[in-house]
Amino acid sequence: MATAAGSRKWDLDGHEIVCYVMGHGALLLGHSNAEVVAAIQEQAGRFLHAGASNELECEWAEAVVALVPSAEQVCFTSSGTEACMLALRLARAATGRPRIAKLAGHFHGWGGQVAFGTDPPFNGPDTAGIPPALQADVVVIPAEAEAVREVLADGDVAALILEASGAACGMVPLPAGFLEEVRRLTLESGTVLIFDEVVSGFRWSPGGVQQVVGVQPDLTALGKILAGGMPGGAVCGRADLLGALALSRGDPRRVTHPGTHNAHPVAAAAGIVTLRQVASGEAQDSAARLAAELRRELSAVLDRCGVAGRAYGESSTFHLLLGHEGEPESLPLSELKAGLGPLLSSELHCGMLLGGVQLFHGSGFVSTAHCERDLGQTVEAFAATVPVLQAEGLL
Repeated sequence: MATAAGSRKWDLDGHEIVCYVMGHGALLLGHSNAEVVAAIQEQAGRFLHAGASNELECEWAEAVVALVPSAEQVCFTSSGTEACMLALRLARAATGRPRIAKLAGHFHGWGGQVAFGTDPPFNGPDTAGIPPALQADVVVIPAEAEAVREVLADGDVAALILEASGAACGMVPLPAGFLEEVRRLTLESGTVLIFDEVVSGFRWSPGGVQQVVGVQPDLTALGKILAGGMPGGAVCGRADLLGALALSRGDPRRVTHPGTHNAHPVAAAAGIVTLRQVASGEAQDSAARLAAELRRELSAVLDRCGVAGRAYGESSTFHLLLGHEGEPESLPLSELKAGLGPLLSSELHCGMLLGGVQLFHGSGFVSTAHCERDLGQTVEAFAATVPVLQAEGLL
């Protein structure tokens, strides 16, 4: 890509593209939001990295505490992956327990601590390069209350970590009442409950999924929208857990967290301005209304073409389910998490690009910069692509 603004971007050959990747979900306000760009430019004129704390860290943290229901204190990282890694370290330090439980299909970044069971068949490492010994302290379980109850019963699990939106930002929805039940079970067993809201934080609502459902975790991992398109992440939550970061050197309970770019001033500047713009909830509501309309229109295309499937999702996201009847909740985890499959996904991606639209692996993020014109072009591109996929025998 060469340039981007609002809901669109332009590649090196000059093609104009409606974007639903949106910085991998980081850009709720669209590309090159004027206020965010101005804040970045202003801070860059002061200093990039002073090698010391600065006032922006405090203002950024105060914005998080004001918005996220469970946030009593905040510690910034350089990414959402690092936020998950730090949350797990804090949980282990607080409980003295070694094991981590995670849900099958849920993704928490590339860190080796929980890079297991993200993709079918959900029983091994996500990637090459992970020592087998790490898996001994990670247990992957289905998103079922009884499975959670069983794994927590022995009292050796430090933390249960999960995507609060459901796996892959809602591609695999969680069962109704599941978050409430795991909150009860983790409290009973003294297990730290970690919500990974790297994607859903500030998108589902100003306070994320936890504000919508009314369930507060012990720790929350944040990223993406938090830093307004700049690199950044954070762990927020209970003060007693985060307090381990502030203990004196030599204290065996102290958790260390070095990092050159933690709370980077330019990221802080972008994050502060972004959180200010999304604090009222109007941005989330606007993007969610457009996403709901887009889901309806994409599903209607499938109906007209006689293709089994639908567009679904929550908040300002959408996912395409092709070749399956019924609701996503009725399908096996392996089918939902497998997505469209490599060939269909690639062909769909290319077909949509020919219509000037970029999807994100058969999914997408809608921003406040998207408009009816964008939706119209997207539906038109989809309506042109689906018959081609049918003719190729892919649908």
